[in-house]
Amino acid sequence: MKFGKKLERLLLAEMGVCLIVLLLSVSDRCSSMAILLSTLFQIFMIIYIIVVLVHPLQAYARILEHLNKTEFEREKLRMAPAGVPFVKETYSLLDRYAAYKTRKNNAQILNKQTELTALQSQINPHFLYNTLETIRGQALIDDNEEIAKMVEALSAFFRYSISRKGNLVTLRDELANIENYMLIQRYRFNNRFSMEVLIDEEDEEAFDFLIPRLIIQPVVENAIFHGLEEKLEGGKVTIDIIVTDKNLILMISDNGKGMDVNTLKELNARIQSNNVELDDREERNQRNTGIALPNIHKRIQLLFGEEYGVNVYSTAGQGTDVEITIPANYKTDREKDHEERIVEN
Repeated sequence: MKFGKKLERLLLAEMGVCLIVLLLSVSDRCSSMAILLSTLFQIFMIIYIIVVLVHPLQAYARILEHLNKTEFEREKLRMAPAGVPFVKETYSLLDRYAAYKTRKNNAQILNKQTELTALQSQINPHFLYNTLETIRGQALIDDNEEIAKMVEALSAFFRYSISRKGNLVTLRDELANIENYMLIQRYRFNNRFSMEVLIDEEDEEAFDFLIPRLIIQPVVENAIFHGLEEKLEGGKVTIDIIVTDKNLILMISDNGKGMDVNTLKELNARIQSNNVELDDREERNQRNTGIALPNIHKRIQLLFGEEYGVNVYSTAGQGTDVEITIPANYKTDREKDHEERIVEN
């Protein structure tokens, strides 16, 4: 009996040892399985990161490398798989960048054309100004004040049109240049027409707004030579300055002969044309009346965007209205940076 109990205890002890060994074996296998699963998970995550992040970033880098490529090569790149949404958005960024470069290049071309038109066959400005000053001085000596004033206005007009640098000026300076121009024309046409500037008192801050140089005077010139020249008296040019929340609207009106519907339609079509190069008809128009309306419209759109520009309204026998729309209180990037630094400090 005692032998049986000892045998029983021995068997139980052996079974306990076997159970412990079995549990340890299972634990080892579980640990190995956990390690294996962890390794597989890490491998999966690495593959996921490569596929989802690295490949798109490589595609993004390729896109950046193609910023200066031709339109055909960019189109081939656009057909490649994007991978993730933000790379697809990069294509839009690429197009905007290309459009910006095109606008910048076109603006440079058009500005060159404007400068060439204003210079009129390489006039020597210093010689011109010295000659005009000599004439003015002689007029004062001869006590001819009218000639002196006209020569002074002509000299100031040429300085503004030829020698002044930069694309942007204040509205105040542009209007002062027009006053000089009108003074000359009144002498020439024996005061057959006048000019008036209209602005609400609360909008007088607009005089300090920046606008493209030489966008109003050519319109006034067109009003005189196409609308008022045939009037023997009572001709008038009105410049109405209107400020809205976002825009500065300059309405240049005359009470001249106006134009018929077909002529107006043709003019607005040429103004809205996307062709940057000036055609022969525009060049002839520029030789006769200065900088043409299509030129002004294109300059404005190249500087500010397609939502701005020139529109013409006219009725035969009643006159013409030229509407110029540009951003209100436009600031250059340098001025914006200066204001931001002031705010930060």
